Amino acid sequence: MSRTKFKMLEINLTTGKKKIIDITEDMRNFTGGRGLGAKIVWDRVPAGVDPLSPANVLYFGVGPITGFMGSVANVSALSPLTLRSGQSNMNGHFGIEMIYAGYNGGILLTGKAPKPVYVYVKNDDVEIRDAAHLWGRFNPDNQETLRTELKKELDDQNFRIAAIGPAGEHLVRNASIDHDLYHHAARLGMGAVMGSKNVKAIAVKGTKQPPYRKPKLIYQTLLTWIKEGLDEKIGRRRWGHSVSMPERYYNTTEGIKNKQLGWDPICDLSNPLKLEQGAKLWSDACNLCHVGCKVPYMRRIESLSPTTGEIRHDNAGGWNANVMIPGYDVQTYLSTYVDTLGLDSEDVSGVVAWMMECYDRGTITKEDLGGIDLTWGNLKAICQLLKKIAYREGIGNELAEGLKFAPDLIKKAGKQYAMTSKGIAITSYEPRGSMSDAIGLALNPVGELHGGRGTPERIMFDSLTTCSFLRRNIPLVFGSVGNWARTMLEGVTGWKLTEADWNDQLLRASFMERCLCIREGYVPTRDDTLPDRFFEETIYSKYGEPKILNREKFLEMRKKTYLSFGLTEEGVPPRKKLEELGMGFVIPVLEEKLGALR
Repeated sequence: MSRTKFKMLEINLTTGKKKIIDITEDMRNFTGGRGLGAKIVWDRVPAGVDPLSPANVLYFGVGPITGFMGSVANVSALSPLTLRSGQSNMNGHFGIEMIYAGYNGGILLTGKAPKPVYVYVKNDDVEIRDAAHLWGRFNPDNQETLRTELKKELDDQNFRIAAIGPAGEHLVRNASIDHDLYHHAARLGMGAVMGSKNVKAIAVKGTKQPPYRKPKLIYQTLLTWIKEGLDEKIGRRRWGHSVSMPERYYNTTEGIKNKQLGWDPICDLSNPLKLEQGAKLWSDACNLCHVGCKVPYMRRIESLSPTTGEIRHDNAGGWNANVMIPGYDVQTYLSTYVDTLGLDSEDVSGVVAWMMECYDRGTITKEDLGGIDLTWGNLKAICQLLKKIAYREGIGNELAEGLKFAPDLIKKAGKQYAMTSKGIAITSYEPRGSMSDAIGLALNPVGELHGGRGTPERIMFDSLTTCSFLRRNIPLVFGSVGNWARTMLEGVTGWKLTEADWNDQLLRASFMERCLCIREGYVPTRDDTLPDRFFEETIYSKYGEPKILNREKFLEMRKKTYLSFGLTEEGVPPRKKLEELGMGFVIPVLEEKLGALR
């Protein structure tokens, strides 16, 4: 049993009651963040519930080592975008502020407020406050207004704020939660869940000392990383994410023209050096992270207003060449506009790309779009359509339902052009360029999130709430991720995990999320696939090399990957291992959904 106690703040928005819950046991078993979030949703949300109903929860999760080498907050709920387990990472400083406030087990919102509110948390002082004057405001105006109010009231402007924009208020299924100017819990519709609860923002300020057990061990581990992890520091700090898209265009692993092409000269216009020389302001880092991969920018182009923001693979990869935008000069404006509306840039870019292809093919007309001439690369038209989606105006009302539902609502458009299979838009990555990318997209039970987000190790990073971009370099310094994580956990909590304990932690967190998805209707061998386009249409790299997925090889690799994840060949956690992990409570549900477990 852990020597450190983990406290979760639970706020019932319907009744206004607040209480502190000891979740030490669940934190010890599921590590925190993403893994613990799935367990909380399993326990608190009945199967089959409408994610936009008061019965859903919204959990702002942290982990034992939040704030060291990145300070991610992982937001969990039942997803309105996929109707399955929903989770999204938000970098920045919000997560560590919850710990400073005394809530090292996170904050849980339940029920629904009777009117628009914001949640105020300063250490033990917790209030549900009126937000009528904030409702309807864009981001970041909403956050700055609230921050100014709190400074005037308390002479303290250092509150960390997470908030929604118009899209969240209108329950757009891929709405985001935004923190500061450019950190977002964007994926899987967490902003829509927040809007469904009538919560415009959460403002958190903490001044407490976290109860770390072995500070010297933590210090020595961080010092080792800072001294020896220099390659990661130098590369990421200069370029951030701006270099990843051009690299992937040349490798034929980045989407172009809604996944119709393998190369186009427009790819050369996404130039990180030009962005650095013409727009970069500084490098920014999350709490106690020496990498500083965030690259904020400021731009002004003739006929367009000045804008500030930050280019990330997540908010830019689904646009750029995928909708034929001419490079970062235009992308900087589009990213900021999407953030202002409070939409998940990556997912809504797939919705827009689908409409663009349909418009190009003539299955959707200018009249259908309310007069918008949605040609490839047309920034004005894209922004017009985004506003319709955020406010559910005209065809935007159907498109606000996301790619799980919109193709059936707009039947004439052509479902085959919607690049999704579980409801999440496949935008950034081009699966035909890499079988590992294809498997990584397809096998994530929550939906096609890029970057291998369904692997046990990645799920564990999201549970530890440490920046996943450090995964590649940590083993170079510490020998393995497990060696580093076990040392950090001992320093923070006093836990002494063996290698076998660590492997069980990995499986427990990843199994929990997978089991929750199965409870909500996920069948791995049916759902872990990709659109037919990737198996039937050949694309060509810049060098003329043909790229297409072989379906038989894909299925064989899928089976091998299931086994490598500790699953059966059908992608299901084995009964024996579930029992060993203390997860026997999921077995009756899995057998009801899938039949007898092996």
